[in-house]
Order: sequence, then structure tokens, then C-alpha cells
Amino acid sequence: MEGWKLIGQSRTGIDLEMQKALLWERAEIRAVVMNKKLSAYDLGNWELYVHQDDEEEALNILKA
Repeated sequence: MEGWKLIGQSRTGIDLEMQKALLWERAEIRAVVMNKKLSAYDLGNWELYVHQDDEEEALNILKA
């Protein structure tokens, strides 16, 4: 995904969906949650991405 930065990972993805909603609610930052797990073996993670222009602001929001 060109221009998008990984800012979070999770085993379940539920927390990332909450973070995605928070980013939109606080600053209208668009975020994408992607399932990168191999379901047959339960390996891998869910990942949260934001556009590179919003990366710094998104990280500051999530740290607060």
C-alpha cells in the first residue's frame, strides 16, 4: 500500500477497530485495519495503517 504507514498490530484486531474509530472521531483521520493472519494456523497479526501524511498526528492521538 503505497503512501500508507503501519502504526499498530494486534492478535485479535478488536482494539485496532477501536483505535480506527478514535482517529476518525478526534481528527477525521482515515485508517485501515487489515487481517494479515493465516487462519489455518492462527499465525500473524491484524495491522492498522494510516496515510503517511497523518502518521505523526495519529500516533500522538493514540498515545494520549
